[in-house]
Amino acid sequence: VGTSSLGGSIALTSGSGTDTSSGSVTVSTANAGTAGVSGALSLSTGSSTSGDSGDVSVVSGSSASGSGGDIVISVGSGDGVGGSTSITAGASSAADGGDASMVAGSSSSGSGGALSLESGMGSTSGGALSVTGGVGTSSLGGSIAL
Repeated sequence: VGTSSLGGSIALTSGSGTDTSSGSVTVSTANAGTAGVSGALSLSTGSSTSGDSGDVSVVSGSSASGSGGDIVISVGSGDGVGGSTSITAGASSAADGGDASMVAGSSSSGSGGALSLESGMGSTSGGALSVTGGVGTSSLGGSIAL
């Protein structure tokens, strides 16, 4: 705890391999018992009263001679309702809201990556897919280009 200066940092790093692979890092909660729920896993940065709050970065490694690492975000299935996934940019009361962007990868020697948006299949009806531009209260709303 830093009362007049910086708080302490935490670094969690696996071992490097000079000739082979580096080590893995796994952060997980334990499975639940027969009558409970599994534990939650939370990754967050602190708030700030006078400056910017901290960033959260999830970055996979690059490769000089192979493929770049994947990032997979997946929610659980269940006999009840399946888990939801939400990506939301930050709101602002005094400036512009934050941007949200999904961009497929480019290639200088092959095809660009594909970007796919798909709603869920259902036994009664499929899920809806909606693309909506933002509302502007004192000027134009956001445009949509397909």
